[in-house]
Amino acid sequence: MNFKIADSKFKELLLPSLLIVMALNISSVIDSFFVGSFIGPNAVSAIEILEPMVLLITVFEWLFGLGGQIIAVNKKAEFDVDGSNRYFTTSIVVSILASVIMAVFCLFFFGELATLLGSTPASKPLVMEYSKFLYGCFVVSTVAAVLTQYIRVDGQPNLASAVIIIANAINIVLDYVFLSSGMGMASASLASFIGYSIALGVCLLYIFNSKRTFRFVRSALKIKTFLKTTWHMMKVGFPGASMGIFDVIFVYIMNIFLVTNLGDVGLATYLLCMDALVLASIVDIGVSETLTSIVPVYYSKHDYVNLNHLIKRSLIITMIFAVILTVLLWSWPQGFLALYNFNHVEMADFAINALRLYSFFFILSVLPNMLIFYYEAIERPVFSSIISVLFTLAIPLATVVALYNLIGSNGIWIGFPISCIISMIVIIIGVKIIQRREPEYSGLFFVENDLVHKTKNFVLTDNDMNSRKECLNHLKELDASDEFCNNTDKIFDVIFDTNDPGTYVEVLVIDYDDNIHVDIKYDGEQENLETLKHSFPADLFKCAEVLGFNTIEYVMGKS
Repeated sequence: MNFKIADSKFKELLLPSLLIVMALNISSVIDSFFVGSFIGPNAVSAIEILEPMVLLITVFEWLFGLGGQIIAVNKKAEFDVDGSNRYFTTSIVVSILASVIMAVFCLFFFGELATLLGSTPASKPLVMEYSKFLYGCFVVSTVAAVLTQYIRVDGQPNLASAVIIIANAINIVLDYVFLSSGMGMASASLASFIGYSIALGVCLLYIFNSKRTFRFVRSALKIKTFLKTTWHMMKVGFPGASMGIFDVIFVYIMNIFLVTNLGDVGLATYLLCMDALVLASIVDIGVSETLTSIVPVYYSKHDYVNLNHLIKRSLIITMIFAVILTVLLWSWPQGFLALYNFNHVEMADFAINALRLYSFFFILSVLPNMLIFYYEAIERPVFSSIISVLFTLAIPLATVVALYNLIGSNGIWIGFPISCIISMIVIIIGVKIIQRREPEYSGLFFVENDLVHKTKNFVLTDNDMNSRKECLNHLKELDASDEFCNNTDKIFDVIFDTNDPGTYVEVLVIDYDDNIHVDIKYDGEQENLETLKHSFPADLFKCAEVLGFNTIEYVMGKS
């Protein structure tokens, strides 16, 4: 089968997804590179101490951005435009309120927070200095990240990419300029604040674009509606966000554990491992978020052929990158340490050994991490949340502490990959338990067994009449009426007549026993949807723009 439409949408969403993840994680890594080079190892430890606070930005982006976006896209797929706009509006307003509240809280209580986060006498002055402009970063980077979640699924992925590229490019340039000029730790967070403030300004190009399909609506701000929408959005977004929440808790506990048992050397080494994980996560989380954006559209329509293809593609891309990064860290760890100016300090050998052992985590974490996002996308938030707390917090914490007590410091770094193996076993057991109660589903990806054989996919083009005839013949085999078949053929005519030559049309035919569904997706002019909308009964024909697709649903009852 030709997967051109699914592949093109995957490619279109992948780059901005990767850049969004990079934006949420790479700033602290970039700051670590420069402060390590211009200030020293204690400055790197100070940034690691603040990592739990930085991770909270990721929590907000997933909770309000990804959670809201999943529901907004689902509402569009269900042809509920008002509902989609309601979640968009609520998502942006809540992200602003939450980030401002966090910034104000930190502004008044950061001294106490620095102590609570485990800063030492040597690192606390650097922690306090770096935090000067971190409060403002909480607001601008959170709102920019949430907005880009919507921009990338609203037919403007290039703009979403530009927002993130601008933010990080400015941060890198200003980090070098400020720190090389001797401006100190505060200038590193100032560079991030300036970069994201300008990037947020670029987002206004989307807000004032008349072609965007997500709109602000006043009805979302009614107190009862606002609270209900926020709660639903947070429930759906929680599994992904919980990874960030549990990361915050886990990093905090690990920082205290490492300072207590290994001192600042252990803390700085853990930062190296975490920054390597950030690099791996750019692809891992980015691909998972891309899949999460597309999965609801295909899964809700029971299009398992395209779904299976996209899952395989996602796993292959992520696994290849994880293997390359692991091989690189095993063969040339000195190159990574050199980025922090650590390759000549006394801790170099200890850090190299830790990096090599820890790097297996990149490969083994690919599948459980992707499943957390996948189960969130198919709206199994309870199961996804349980996996998240086990995979992100409980299991790695238990394995790290247990192996440290058994074999010493090596046990810390080995504990991470071992925890992935245990997590995967737990996931498989959990899936089996659920499918005993819901026997209609099978496999890790919850495919409905009965519907697999009742669905058939076709990809049509204007110059391939054979596929079109095959599709119409299949409808006749399902006892579709002549009128239904003729109308379906008319839909194809309108699509090809009002779009550019070479337009691909993806058709899914499903026999639901009591009715027949013809689901159509294509990239093309939105205006022809209006032509089609007025040609068929509203209860049988629905259309909308979803993820930049023109999406059509045409139904025939069998009774």
